[in-house]
Amino acid sequence: MPKQTFFNLPYDKKEKITLAAYEIFTNEEYEKVSIRSITGKAEISIGSFYKYFDDKDDLYLYLLSNIEKKIYAKEKEKTGYFLMNSEVIPIEEICTPEEIEFNRTWYRAPIEVMMKFYFGKYSKELNSNVMDELVELKNSGKLKDSVDIDFIFHIYATSMFNILIYFRDNNITDVNEKLKMKINYYTELFLKGILKTE
Repeated sequence: MPKQTFFNLPYDKKEKITLAAYEIFTNEEYEKVSIRSITGKAEISIGSFYKYFDDKDDLYLYLLSNIEKKIYAKEKEKTGYFLMNSEVIPIEEICTPEEIEFNRTWYRAPIEVMMKFYFGKYSKELNSNVMDELVELKNSGKLKDSVDIDFIFHIYATSMFNILIYFRDNNITDVNEKLKMKINYYTELFLKGILKTE
């Protein structure tokens, strides 16, 4: 996660760093992106970069997490639920062109970076709304009595990693095919496994 010094920056400076990172990560392979290239594009010193972020992964995952939060918020705003929403809003209706292009780099990111995202602090923060929704479903009596929400939350977060690895291992690149497979998993397997039948 970024350090407080980053959050204390004026909006224009944060935006310059963000847009520079979008451009660099979008146009270069992840492994070839350097702190020097990011700082050069953002017109900040390398020392300043390390006052804001721990490393390249930290910046990348922060930016990706922000886009995911934006998507989640819009989908929840539309239906009142994120988990139980099978209608996905096209990303073009939510994100800027720069955010969309940057978001697409996720499928090329190193597995080690993905693991930091799905098994670390970013997962807990990003998916906190999922935990809130699970608590809400439990309190309203919609979850099966046997469901342990901490366990289900862990399964939810880590299944996203496994789905991504499946797509990579099987060279599934079509956006619509990936979306259909994810929706089928969450509605047909995940939700049916935890929700009471009415």
